[in-house]
Amino acid sequence: MTRGRVAAGLGTAGALLLGVAGLVQATLGAVIPDWTGDKLAPVGLGLLTVGLAGLALVAARRVRPPGLPPGRRAAWALGLAGPGLLCLSTVGVLAWVPAALLVAAAALTVAGGARESARAVAAQWPRVLLSALGLCQLLMAAAAPPWLTAIGAVSGVALVLAAWLPARTGVLVALVLLGTAPLAIVGWFALVPPLVAVVALPIAAVVLRSRPTATVSNTGKGV
Repeated sequence: MTRGRVAAGLGTAGALLLGVAGLVQATLGAVIPDWTGDKLAPVGLGLLTVGLAGLALVAARRVRPPGLPPGRRAAWALGLAGPGLLCLSTVGVLAWVPAALLVAAAALTVAGGARESARAVAAQWPRVLLSALGLCQLLMAAAAPPWLTAIGAVSGVALVLAAWLPARTGVLVALVLLGTAPLAIVGWFALVPPLVAVVALPIAAVVLRSRPTATVSNTGKGV
């Protein structure tokens, strides 16, 4: 069995277990607080965990093919390890086993090409930082009132999409604004949401400038 298949199997198992943990948090978090971390907003954190489990499941299905380029290998490894580590703060003890499986799957994904994967991550550091800020917004919003949770969830997803989505510049600018302005406005009374926006905007500018520009071939007609 190849390393990719083992990583995919571990990642799939970890993602499914993480999804179950999220459902338990959302439905029984207030009943078994010792197992779920005694969170103030178990429903929001549980739903966030389910969403992150879905991301990990997608990443687990993508690491199976052999010969992945270093950049994709590193990206899918982050897609495995990131949800597992983040959910240690959303579902408490229930995330221990899924997190261990997802981190092991991520390690297997980059094993044998760790140096090349590290170079790929370093080359994309603005995108990685912008994605991390989006995930921070998701975590902040999960413990907020429902209306603020919805705004924070949209903002966090928008920042992650702006970091990686291959779209036109206008679409990416709109995603960056959607990912920074609404939460900063409604959370102006707190320090973190406006601070995230202030940090995210220059990073997003670097991401936009680093995107390759399309070249248009000019085929003029002779006169």
